[in-house]
This record gives sequence, structure tokens and C-alpha cells, in this order.
Amino acid sequence: MRETGLFGRERELAQLRAVLTRVSEGGSRSSGAVALLGGHSGVGKSALAQSAIAEAERLGFATHRIACEPFHEGMSFFPVRELVRQLCDGRPVAETIAVMFGTDSPQAEMAAVSDSVTADPASRREALVATFTNVIVGKFQSTDAQPLLLFIDDLEHLDVGSADALLCLISRISEGPVVILGAFRSDLVVSPSHPLKSITTSARRAEGVLTSVSVTGFSDSSIDDLVDVMLEGETELPLAFYEKLYRETEGNPLFIRELLRVLRDPATDGSAAQLVQVDGAWRFAGQVELWAIPPSVEDVIASRLDMLDPEQRSELEFAAVVGRRFAFEVLQKLTASGEDDLLLHLERYLSFELIRELRDDDESFEFSHGKIRDVLYESLSGLRKRRIHGQVALVLSAMVGTTNEDWDALIGEHLFLAAKLAEAFPYLLRAARNAQATGSAQDSVQLFTKALAASAGAVLLENDSRQSIQLELASALISANATEEAGTLLQQLVGEQVPSDIRATALNFLGDAQIFDGDIEQALMTYLDCERLAEKTDQSDMICEVSCDLAELHGRRYERLAGLEPAQAEKHRQQYVHYVDKALRFVPAGSTGPLRARVLRNKAKMSRVDGDLDAAVRLYSESIECVDGRVSHHRWLIPYAKTLRLTGNVDKALEIVARVSAWSAQVGSKRSEAIALQYQATIMMASTESEAELIEARGIASRALKLHRIIGFAQGTHETEMVLGEIAYRLGAFDAAQSHFESAIAKRSLEQAELFEVIAGELDANGEHDRADRLRVPITPAAASVEGSPSIGGPKVSGSVGTEV
Repeated sequence: MRETGLFGRERELAQLRAVLTRVSEGGSRSSGAVALLGGHSGVGKSALAQSAIAEAERLGFATHRIACEPFHEGMSFFPVRELVRQLCDGRPVAETIAVMFGTDSPQAEMAAVSDSVTADPASRREALVATFTNVIVGKFQSTDAQPLLLFIDDLEHLDVGSADALLCLISRISEGPVVILGAFRSDLVVSPSHPLKSITTSARRAEGVLTSVSVTGFSDSSIDDLVDVMLEGETELPLAFYEKLYRETEGNPLFIRELLRVLRDPATDGSAAQLVQVDGAWRFAGQVELWAIPPSVEDVIASRLDMLDPEQRSELEFAAVVGRRFAFEVLQKLTASGEDDLLLHLERYLSFELIRELRDDDESFEFSHGKIRDVLYESLSGLRKRRIHGQVALVLSAMVGTTNEDWDALIGEHLFLAAKLAEAFPYLLRAARNAQATGSAQDSVQLFTKALAASAGAVLLENDSRQSIQLELASALISANATEEAGTLLQQLVGEQVPSDIRATALNFLGDAQIFDGDIEQALMTYLDCERLAEKTDQSDMICEVSCDLAELHGRRYERLAGLEPAQAEKHRQQYVHYVDKALRFVPAGSTGPLRARVLRNKAKMSRVDGDLDAAVRLYSESIECVDGRVSHHRWLIPYAKTLRLTGNVDKALEIVARVSAWSAQVGSKRSEAIALQYQATIMMASTESEAELIEARGIASRALKLHRIIGFAQGTHETEMVLGEIAYRLGAFDAAQSHFESAIAKRSLEQAELFEVIAGELDANGEHDRADRLRVPITPAAASVEGSPSIGGPKVSGSVGTEV
């Protein structure tokens, strides 16, 4: 019985064919596309995808396919890593990238950062997603390159990390002829927070990129033709047969196909088949009114599986525990069958259309539908499931040989499901820490939670305890924005009975969670409790850490209040200076790493605000050397660029911003892109007297503001509104300046002169004295026009804003 991929899907296949044709005809410089197939289970999404893949191959596409699985929970980036493995033909990623772009290329540097132990988690995560896209677009370096189709099935099980990687690819979809084809169960992708939602939103924003195909069951009018196609021959079936078939299946093709297979085959009790061929035509041998249709497609599949002999069914049960996909080598090690016998059995399962082969060059198979795997798995007793999960873990451990982040989570999951908790614990803990190190917060939350559940009977290493692992879980929860849950957990760790080092760290994390939730006053109190405890128990690293937290908290309050409430701002400034210097005293001499980098950045900023620019440049440079210098993230480099501008080294400052821009282009980060544009405009605006260059800077700042608003970055929006206000002021467009400044501080009750002084005060607090001073120099108002015409340096007029400095 053949698949029904083409029957009744002419419209849907035409949509996909149009996408494939457009991308293929554009050559190696064509823009790519995204096509998503959504529908309930069994409606034919996979069959439609198979037809699309065949069409793509006819058009000259190289095709790759992978499926997401619930068993991959905690395996960050699993489908992405598997696609990269296929695209690199098993070669190391760094080697592949070097061949594609060169050993000294930015892409090779990015690949190195993705494996760096000194890079911070967020940067490693960005490097991973960028390298995934670089491997793909690197395929198009030659003019005769094939277009690519990447099929990802079961996107309802997509992990957040892989979603980020796909978002990066979508942001760079114009770089080559690649089609992302995905299939998902629409009834399981309902929550607004589902990872697939961000992909559809991003693809929809890019005009002409997204094609959404809704796949539904067949109508009652097409059931007779569908049955003819499935049975591959003429039929002489009564109308009542079709009516009952449609009524019970609601036109679901998987349900219909499985029912026809059961009717066509002899029953397990030896009774004859109910669908028989007579004179070349299929006929129903029973009475339609007495025909008992199982209530669900799962029941039909179960009845068909019951026709297998016990040994063969056992092999499929082992495969079902492995997952939707399974390798021949793994199945052979799990079963008692010899190689030849197992091959014969697999060929029989292929003929039954229970499984299908993945690729000619890959000895792997998958169940022809996820429902078949699910029915097999759920039919197992709890004891048998546990036994087989344990055997799978043993086989995988022996095959891997050495532990790594790709396999730890999978082996740990199988051991966990086998109820071998003590054995699962070290795998789960390593996997959790690897996920945390690559910025996969949600995966690390799941893995730390399971590790804690498995820790009761496990042997913990000397530096580990249940409470220390709870701290790691709390940190992961904060990173995953689950601050309420993190706060509840941390409250359990701040009691007097908890060891002081755990308690101090818990207080520090609790303050972080409160900051995230906007409870600034409570965070201040929590940080102070942490500081007192750390000092009482001589925890120098924690004193340093919490001093940084307090310095940054007071620093932010000082900047925001400087122009609005000078007396309160001064109190925060004094505390800011105190804690910056205190952190510097407690950071270990000669140390490197993120804590020292943070201390030096804070001191550098304070030096910049105080006007000691030489010290600020030196300290920023030292802070960058404390971490992976190949990381060109805005967090490290933009403060450095701001300081270089103040020293007059504008070219170097713009060069640094260009590095941030190049990084953001590779990783597809709209936030980094917006910040790079914002500071490019800022440096241009602050370094010119040319009207044309000011107008150019305004255009760049406007692009930054648009991006900040799209992604909802409040601080970026605030700062860019200030830049646009300054440009408008210098162009003599005071009303436009006032509008931008009012938007920046969310206050519309101030007089124009007072408003401009508030903005100048904030700039002063941030060490941008030259920008503040310009707002205090009177400028001739421009004549009313759309663009505004400045009179920079012209005669001062009566009533102009500001005072001469």
C-alpha cells in the first residue's frame, strides 16, 4: 500500500513547488525561504514533506532531514548539531569552516569561540548559532553550489537553542539558496512561549520569506478516490462503507490507511481478511453495519502490530525505546538477532511500511509515523520500559567511549527512565553544566532538576552537595527568566542552618532575581545582607561579587537621577564610587576571568566619568584581556569604544563598533545590531560639525531606534531617543529635540530649557561631558522645515535655549 503524498494535495504541493522553484532559479546568490507544514497528527504532513523533498531533489537541491524528539529533552541544539554533522560530512566543524572561509576568517574565529572554555555562556551560545548558519551559507561560496533543503520534522518538540539557531539562519536567509522546511503538530504548538512561535514571527517579518501550509484531513467527497489510491487498484465497495469510514476517521489519512491495512490482512485468530480482491477489484467481505472500527488510530495501529510474531515485535519495541529514529548498530547491540536476521526483519518492516530508511549513506531508520513508535512504547509495561532504557544507556555509553555534552544528556535520560538514579546523576549533572555553559538556560533547568531528583543515592564529589546544586538550578532559573520559581528556591537556602558560603551565594542570586523583577529597593537590602554575611565569614570572592552588584545598582540610579533629583543622585554616586573601589580591593591579584573583567569594567567606567580617560582606556583593555578576546560582543566592546571617542580616537572607536556590527551580523542578533548602530550614530554625531554628517547620523540612529522598539529593549530606546534629540537640537529643530527627550525620560511636564538640562545632567553622570556641554550652548533655531537647517556656530539669538559654557 503506497503513501498518499500526492493525492488530494495538489494545492499544498503547488505552494511548496513555487517556493522551491523561486529559490533554485536564483542561483548561489538567491535568497532562501521558510515553509512550515502545520496540522493535527496523521493528516499527512510527513507524506507531503516527502513529496516536497523529492521535488527539491528533482530541481537540484541537496537535501538533509532531521526530527526533533521528546527524548532529546535537555540535549541543547540536538537537531542543529545533527544537521551540522550531515553538512560537514562528519568532519570537525572548525576544519569545515576553515576550508570554506579561510583559517583567519571571522567565521573561523566564531567557530573557535563556540568551543571556548573562557568565553561567557551568552557569547558561546551566539557563536554556536552563528557557526550553524556559517556552515550552511559556506556551502554557497562557489557559483555552482547546489541549493539546500533542510527538513526538520516534529517541530513541536523543538528546543530553545535550536530555535535560536534557526532564527539566526532566518535573519541571514538572504545569503544563499536554502529552504527550511518544517512540519509540526498544530495542536501541540499553542502556547505563545513555544519556541516555534518566535520562528514564525521572525520569518513573517521578512517579506516573502514565510510560506505557511495548513494540512487538514480529506473531505467526505474524496474518500472513495483516496481509498482507490491507497489500495492501488479498482474498488467495488458499497457507499455505506465510505460513509462509515469517513464518519469514524474524520478524513484522517493515517487512520484510514491503517484501517485498510488491518482489513486487508488476515486476523490474528486466523479468520479471513475483510478486504479481498475479486476479479481484480477490492471488495468488502463483511457486513458494513457489523464492522467494528476501533475508536482511535492508536488502537488500529496496535491491532496491526499484534500481527507480528513476538520476536519481531520485540525488535521494534527496542527501537521504540531508542526513539523515533534509531541506528542499525544500536538496534543490533540491543537485540539477540544476528546481523543477517536483523537485516531481513528490517526489510520486512520496510515492506509493512512500519519504518523507512533515512539515507543511503547512513545506516539509520525511523518509524514511518511517530504514532507507530508511540503505540509500541506505551504498550510496554513499566518494568520492561525501565529494563530496555537501561540497556540503551549501556549500549550508548560503550559506543561513545568518552563523555561529551552531546551524549551526557541522552545517556542520563535513559538511565533516569530506567530508575538507575545513582548512575544517571553524574551524566545529568555534567549535561546541566554544559547546557549552562552554552547559555541553554531552559535545558539546564530541566537537567539540574533531574540531577537533583537523582542525587539521593548518588556519590557526590567533594565540592558538590544538594544545596550547591540547588544554587546552580536557581542560577539557571534566573537565566531562563523564571525568577519567581528561583526566588522560592533561594528562600530555602538563606536560613541560618545553611552553610554560610551557600547562604551568601543564595542571597546574591536572590538580589539578582529581585533586580530582574524590578524590585530595586528589596534587591538593595538583599545585597547588603549578602555583603554583611560575606564580610563576617571572610568570603573575599563574594565580597567582590556583591560589591560589583551594589556598584552597578547605585551607578544606574545615579545616572537616571542626575538631572532630575541631584541630591539623591549624589548619594548614589558616593555609594557607586565606594563599591567600585571596594570590588577592586577584593578581586584576587593576577586573576583572570569574568569576575575580574567585571571589576575592571566598572572601574574603567568610573574613571571615564571622572575624566581620567587614559586610565579608563587601560582598564577597559585589561578587562577585555581577562576573557576570550575573540568575542566581539557589545557588552565588552561598546564601553571601550565610548571611551576611545572621548580621547579623540574616533577612527579606533568606529573600528571597535564595526567589530560589534560584524559579530551581530554573524549571530543574527538584532539587539547587538541595534546597539552597534546606536553607537555608530553617537560617535558620528559627537565628532562632527557637518550638517550632512549629522543628517547621516540621524538616519543611522533612526534605524537603531526602530530595532530597539521591535525587540523591546528599553535602555537602548532611551539612549537612542537621547541621541536623536541631540541631533535635532544641533540642527536647530528644538521641537523635535524636545519630543525625543520627553520620550527618553517619559516626562512631558518640564519646560524646554529644564528638559534639556535634565538630559545634560544624565550625560554628565555618564561621563559624556562634551555631549552635555553642547546642550548648554545656545543654537539659532532652524527655519521650520522637514529636515531642519542648523546654524551651528552662527550668531546667538535672544531667547535661545541653554547658557553659554
